[in-house]
Amino acid sequence: MTTADNAAMTELDTEATQATASTTSGEIGTTSGEHLDPNDAVVDFKSRWDVVQQGFVDDPQRAVKDADSLVADVLDKLSATFEEQRRHLEGQWSDGEPDTEDLRSAFRRYRDFFDRLLTI
Repeated sequence: MTTADNAAMTELDTEATQATASTTSGEIGTTSGEHLDPNDAVVDFKSRWDVVQQGFVDDPQRAVKDADSLVADVLDKLSATFEEQRRHLEGQWSDGEPDTEDLRSAFRRYRDFFDRLLTI
């Protein structure tokens, strides 16, 4: 292992320790600050939930079925969003021959993404 590789590994270890500390102190383990979904989608899902919830009084069984369907839609959207983000991450390092610094940056982004997935 070269000196540059050792330095990169030391920096990754330090960053991992800092990320763990910030996650345990209540912060979400991301540096991007991105929301899980665009605000429009969140507003739409919440609006749909309100309609489902209001329907419970008149038809509880239908409301539960609608709630199940809405949760499935949210999960599908989350899955598609995270898959798109993963493909974007892969595209940042998989073309050509990245150097150690490029790989270190890619690894940091994967770690942030991984932490984000686990905080849901």
